[in-house]
Formats: sequence, C-alpha cells, structure tokens
Amino acid sequence: MPMPTFSRHALLGGVAICLAMPAFAQQQVDQPTPDNTAEAPAADIVVTGSRIQRPDYEAPNPIVSFDAERIRQSGNTNVTSFLQRVPALTNSLDSTRTAGNAQADGALGQVGLNLLDLRGLGPERTLVLVNGRRHVAGQPDTAAVDINAIPTDLIERVDVLTGAASAIYGADGVSGVVNFILRRDFDGVAARGQVGISERGDAGNRFASVIVGRNFADNRANLTAAYEYYGEDPLANDDRDFLRGANRANFVNLNGYDPARPGSYQSGPVRDLRYPDSSTYGIVDIGGVRYRGDGAIYTPGLRLDNDGYSIGGDDTPVAGYIGDIFPRTERHAFNLLGRFDASDAFKLSVEGKFVQTEVTTFAGYGGNYPATIALDNPFIPATILAAANAAGLQSIDISRNNFDIPRRGERDRRRTWRGVVDAAGAISGHAAYDISYTYGRTDLRATKLNDRLATQFTEALDAVRDPLTGAIVCRSAAARAAGCVPVNTFGANTVNPASFDYYLFDPVSDARIEQHVVNAALTGDFGQFFRLPGGPVQFAVGGEYRRESSRFRPAQELVDNIFYQYDEYVIPTPSSGRFDVWEAFGELNVPLLKDLPFAHLLSVGAAGRYSDYSTVGSTRAYQFNGIWAPVEDISIRGSYGRSVRAPNIAEIFRPRTGASDFVSDPCYLGNRDQGTQFRDANCRALITAAGGDLANFIAANNPNANVNIPGVRQGNADLRAEVARTWTAGVVLRPRFIPRLQVGLDWYDIRLRDAINTASATTIAQLCVDQPTTDNPFCQTIGRASGSGYIDSYVVQPENVAAFRTAGLELNVAYQVPAGRLGAFDLRLVGGYLHRLEQIATPGAVVEDNRDRPFRPKYNLTFSPTWTIEALMLSYNLRWQNGVRRFARITTDDNPSFVDPRYFRFKELWQHDVQVQVRANEGLAFYAGVNNLADQKPDIGFETNVPISPVGRFLYAGARVNLGR
Repeated sequence: MPMPTFSRHALLGGVAICLAMPAFAQQQVDQPTPDNTAEAPAADIVVTGSRIQRPDYEAPNPIVSFDAERIRQSGNTNVTSFLQRVPALTNSLDSTRTAGNAQADGALGQVGLNLLDLRGLGPERTLVLVNGRRHVAGQPDTAAVDINAIPTDLIERVDVLTGAASAIYGADGVSGVVNFILRRDFDGVAARGQVGISERGDAGNRFASVIVGRNFADNRANLTAAYEYYGEDPLANDDRDFLRGANRANFVNLNGYDPARPGSYQSGPVRDLRYPDSSTYGIVDIGGVRYRGDGAIYTPGLRLDNDGYSIGGDDTPVAGYIGDIFPRTERHAFNLLGRFDASDAFKLSVEGKFVQTEVTTFAGYGGNYPATIALDNPFIPATILAAANAAGLQSIDISRNNFDIPRRGERDRRRTWRGVVDAAGAISGHAAYDISYTYGRTDLRATKLNDRLATQFTEALDAVRDPLTGAIVCRSAAARAAGCVPVNTFGANTVNPASFDYYLFDPVSDARIEQHVVNAALTGDFGQFFRLPGGPVQFAVGGEYRRESSRFRPAQELVDNIFYQYDEYVIPTPSSGRFDVWEAFGELNVPLLKDLPFAHLLSVGAAGRYSDYSTVGSTRAYQFNGIWAPVEDISIRGSYGRSVRAPNIAEIFRPRTGASDFVSDPCYLGNRDQGTQFRDANCRALITAAGGDLANFIAANNPNANVNIPGVRQGNADLRAEVARTWTAGVVLRPRFIPRLQVGLDWYDIRLRDAINTASATTIAQLCVDQPTTDNPFCQTIGRASGSGYIDSYVVQPENVAAFRTAGLELNVAYQVPAGRLGAFDLRLVGGYLHRLEQIATPGAVVEDNRDRPFRPKYNLTFSPTWTIEALMLSYNLRWQNGVRRFARITTDDNPSFVDPRYFRFKELWQHDVQVQVRANEGLAFYAGVNNLADQKPDIGFETNVPISPVGRFLYAGARVNLGR
C-alpha cells in the first residue's frame, strides 16, 4: 500500500531532525556480588521497555533479569535451555523440539532452531532484541530470531519484559520483549572452556570462548574481539532403553471400551505400539494370503479399532520412527565491538558479528508402498514365488518399511552477519541524540539427507541373476555401469550397504533473509524550562525505517520431483517477499512528586508509535504507565497499552505450495465424543453427504489412515495487523529493615484479537465439526472422498480469525545475605502462576483452554541459592513445575471414563542442579557440576521430553580465566 505523501515526509523530517537514542537497556534490579553489601545510590540508566533514563526502581514495567553469572552457574551453554526456567518462557523451542520427527514432511530450514516463546503466544509474537535493537531472523519468511546466533559468553544479562512493548520497539512485541544485553568496553583477556556428558556416556557437549579487549586513547576508545565455539552430540530415541521399541508406552483409544462398565477407560497406555499393514520384513499379499518378505506367513498385530495403530505382531514399531531427540550442533561465533568518544558531543560505536551454525538431525525411515518386483528376481523367497506362479502372476507387490536403509534427515547451515554503526552525543545538559544503522543477514543452506532417487532405486530393486557368473546384479546394463548394486527387500536387514551410493542423494536448497534498520531519536528533559515537584519532565522522540526481505530457492531436484514415492512428495515452490515500514515514536515520563510524605515517588508516563507498512497500511500502538511509592520500601506500578503485530513475509507472500499432513479424522466412531456437543451430528451429516458408511466409519476401514494426506498451504495477502491490549499491575518491596531484599509481584493480562492463525489439517477438521453447523470456513477447506467420506485433501492458509487471552502472576525475589566468617548467601526465587491461556480459533468457536498443558504449566518456580565462602562457591538450582494435564479439557470434560485417573496428568518436574566452583586466584577459577542430579526421566506417552528431556543425569566441568582490568 503506497504511503501517503504527507506521512512519509513527516517521518523523513523526524528522522532528519531527531537522532536515535540507544536502547542499551540496563538491569532493572542490580544484583550485587555477595561480598558487596553496601547500598549504593541508584544511577540513572535506561531500562528495557523505555528510552528514558531513570533509576531502576522507577521502572514501570515488570522485568525479570538474569545475569551472566546465573547463566554460568546453571551449567547450560545453550541459552534457550537456561531461559526455559523463566515462567514466561517455558514454551520456548529448544533443540529437543526442532529435531528428529518434529520436522513436518516438506519442511526445510527449521532443524535445530532455538526460538523464544513469551507467554505461550508463539515465537512470532515475541520480540527479541540485542542491546535494545532488532536482530535479523533465523527462519526464512518470519521474524523469529534463532538464539543460537547470540554468543553466550558475551551476554551481560537477559531482560524479560511483559507489557505493551510495540509503542517502544515497534511491531512483534505483542507478548513482550526479551532483550540480550552484551558486554562492552572489555579491557584484558577472558577465556572459558567447558565439557559435559550424560551419565550414560552420550549427549556430550563442548564449549569454548575467548574475549580480548583493549582501552586506548586515554580510555576514550575500546576495541573488543570475541570468538566462541559450541558443539553438541546427537541423542537418538533408541539411545534410551525406556523409549526403545516394546519398552515405550503411548496413549491410544483402547478396544473394548464400555462407559457403563466400571474400570473401563476409553484411552490408556499401550506398549509395543505398531503401524498396521506395514512391516520391516515387507508384506506380500497373494490371493488374500499375506506373507512376510522372508517367505513366512505374516502375523498382524492386534488392531486398535478406534485408533490408527496395532500392538505387536510383525507390524512396524512406532518407536523406530522417532529419530533424534537432540540434533548434532556445531557453532562458531566471531564478534567485534568498538567505540571512540571524540567528545561528549560525538561518540561513535560499531558492532560486527558473524555466526555459523550447522545442525544435523535424522528422523524416520523411508519405505516402499509398494514396490513392484518381477518374478525373475532371485531375491524372492521360494514360498512367495510358488504362490505367485500358482496365481498366474507376472510380478508381485511388496510393501516394506526400510529400517536397513539410512534414516532420512536434514543438515542446516545458517550463516548470520550483523553490523551496527551508532553515533551519539549530548546536545546540551538536557538533550542527547543517537542515530544508528543496523544491517543483518542470514544465509541458510538446507540439505535433505538420504533421499532415494526414483529411477536409480527402481533400477536397484530390479535384480536378476547374471547368466554368465550366477551373481545377482541389476537388470539394466547401463545402471550396472553407473554403479548399481541390487537391493533385496525380502526380509529384515537384507539391504546391502554397498547399494546406498547409487540411489541416495542429498538435495540442497537455500534461503536468504535481510534486514535494514535506521533509527534516530532525541532524548532529554525540559529541566532548563521548568521542573515539577518530582523533577523535570523527560522525553524521547524519533523515527525509524525498517526493510525486511526473504527469499527461498528449493533444490531443483525437489521441484522436479525426482525422488522415490514418499521421500519428498511435497513439492516446494520458490518464494520471495519483502516489506518496509516507516515509523514515528514518542515517550514521556512525568515525575509528579518525590521525597514527600506518602509520595516518596509518584510518576506517570506515556508512549506512542505510528507505523506505516507497505503491506497492511498504518498501525498505532501506545502505552500508559505509572509508579507510586508511598514510602521508599514499597512501589506500586502498572501499565496499560495497545500493541500490534504485522503479518510476516510467509503469512502474506507464501505461494500456493504442496503440503502433507497426518490427519486424524474427528469423525471416526471413537472420536465423535471427544469434541463439542455438535460433533456427532455434524459428522453424520458430512459422512452421509459423501456416501460413507456411518456404522463402520473407523480407522481400520480407511485405506489412508496411516499415510500423510496431500494438501495445499498458501499465504493470504488480505491479512490485517493483530491487535493486543495489555495491562500489568504489581508491587515491588525493598524493606529497609531487611537490607538487600527485593520482592516483585506482578499481574499481567493480554488480550489479542484479529490474531493470525494457521491451523493444522487435523485441527481444521476438528474445528469444522465442532462448530454449531458445518456452514463455516473450516469445512470449506476439508475435502472428503466421494463414496467413503474419509478425508482426502485440505487447504490451509493464515487468517485473522483467532483470539488469544492469557493472564497470570509472577513472583521475583532476590536477597543477598552477608554471613561474616560463613561467607555470603545469594538467594533468587522466580515463580509463576498461569491463570489462563485461551485461544478462540474463529469467532463463535469453542474456547480452547491451553493452560496447564505440556510446556505451559499452571504453577512453576525456580529457586537458586548460592553460597560463597572465600575461594569456594556452591550453587544449587531447583526447577519445579506442576504435573500438567495429559489431555485437552475438551477431551476429558464430561467424560469421567476417558482415562484412568492415574494418567490424567504427567509427572511433576523436579530438576535439581548443583555446581561447585573453586577460585585459584583472582583471574582463574575451576568449576564442575551435575544437572538433573536425581536423574528424573520423562513420563510415558508420545512426548519424549515431558516433563524433562531424556538425557538424564548430566555431568560437566570447566575453567574460567579472566585477566580483565
């Protein structure tokens, strides 16, 4: 949409006049070292969530901060894993949730991403900043920042802010902001090395960092360089015996369920779960007699009537398809920071970064569904050959899951470049300027691993016996000359590894994401003109221009669809898109009263931002806030604001692209009572209209029950910006009679409307039949086969149809206790209560209650005491979460016999971590620790990491050198 001439000129004028103020947010709550017990006067700083300098205790928005020492004491070298202990970030995606079979068919470039999800509203609504500035995305077509691109040992602290951040930082901060503050002005040399490994001898990781800095020109200049390496070994599902094969228990719909019979439950845990009508031996059907590929009679597993699985027999085990739990990761990060203060009026700083992350993961196996084999193939067992000849066949079909051909996988290499140039200075004693330019780029190379080329694999399957040598060879002479080695799929573990090189291929796709940001602002106060009883009125005004672009170029082999059967049956489409936005912003802080009876502090503030997008037009965001401290010991704070999120590039520009998804039909007989009161009647209407059999509409009768259904995914150019209303209210206690104690308690409430939502095919199918009638947008995108009524197609695209609401309470306690000869204690407690987390998929739809579900606990806390005595430091960390509900409320409400009460919830999380550190001297320290000391394991079910990852007890050790001055 073209920008109005007046608005564009006004913004250009604002940028030309105003010069940006740096948003280098400082920690809201100073965390003094245990031996530094004196109360120092608070300096005016810039807190995350504002562009105005003020003492930290005057911050109107709730912030939870963790400094570098807390990160080191945790033993985590993956920052996302550390931040998941913050109540607001429990639903963040670490490597365990972006590896293995977490990759959807057709997905590219998502392996190993670490994405922060603030308040459970999605990574797309979480604004990630570095030193108060935007960071380029790590995932194509989105604004989601890969936390792998942020160097661990350069982090000074991390601020997590809840509030209407769009007025300060622009779009995307609907649920809040996570701001990484990096170290600056380092003078000296610092290094750290750490290695770790699980008690079982796997899942090892390695970390090393070096920082070298120097002040010069009478300390008016500094140059700092840093290098960081991180490596992590993969962990496969089958590396844990409790997840392997017949040992693993999953919840399914049980046979023989009778709600009238006491003790009968609809769902329950079942071990040795398998996929029916498939086998690692292969299955051959001749005249209704089913043979295993090795010639024996095929023994089917016990079929589950109302679920797409079986138990035991010769069927393919479900557990074998999980793949990796952790991917293999290797990261190299180079950073260069510099500054030069020519004078108070001109200070120049630069930042440069290059990060390369390479992540590799393997998921499930491929298969033949089926492969047609000529009868002169010498691999055919005698029993099968005799039966085929007796039936007068010329060939046979064999279906097989190929557990003896390498797993399919993906290797993603992300290269991130980022540079910042900033000029700042004082105009007078009451005003300062700052202007900055930020450039970011992410280059992605996504390589699919172990895909079978259709022509070559078919040639390898077509084996004959060489009449001259008697050896079994590929039939085609040209194929033999090219290196073809015959493939035997009759039986288990029969494929010759020497055949792999001929037909396995790794197609390479690439993508590029670019970001340009120019920011300028003028900050200061009106003290030279007037002062209020609480001090001068402070202000910040400025403008920003931002341009984002993304393009994706799939491998030509993927576009040409040259792979065997279902290896890469989702054909990707090249895509590209871009947008730009011009913005003007302003902020005021009005200190009404100060140092008066019942008004130690009283101030109010406001912020606003006007944005004009090339895609969705203009948006407006604002915030009002206030803080009142009747006495020095107590501060009451609150804020109310409007935030926006503009659609990202994928949501608008994605071309019509093939997709696939495993669809669980909500209209199966066993599923009709698991939705709303409308589901049964709507299912009957749809099945009848398609000509299906109502009485026998079960998964066992659906020939496509266990395969992915082809569909379509596309963007939507008619999307609007999302709008959120957020309010917070809290109290901060700093009792003078308990020095060094601070307690923060804050309530938050976020309501999001016109939310952009792209539901899965299964969710769309459920939403279709859970509405009052089938006359709704969801039923229009689900296709059902004529004659059977089973789902055979779907279309998904983002729509402004959803609404979200979340609310809760957070507690933040910090207390430093000097103990004389016993040293000092540093206590930290962060807790959260999730009051609600609701989604309405479309106006009038049933409210989906997502509170108290995996990764979104109702209650959680982290308690982190540290004891320091002379050269010894002992650290402990307890991470606790309540046992979350295993099933959605809509499934269990009004159905007391759905599941045995013992399985209603997952186990609670009780993770105990300990670390001991010994300081050899002022510049050298050694440390060692154990995470998950009690070796807690994940609970049973399809999830492998609820309430904890399956790594188990993890041991690590490291050393730190700091020769800084």
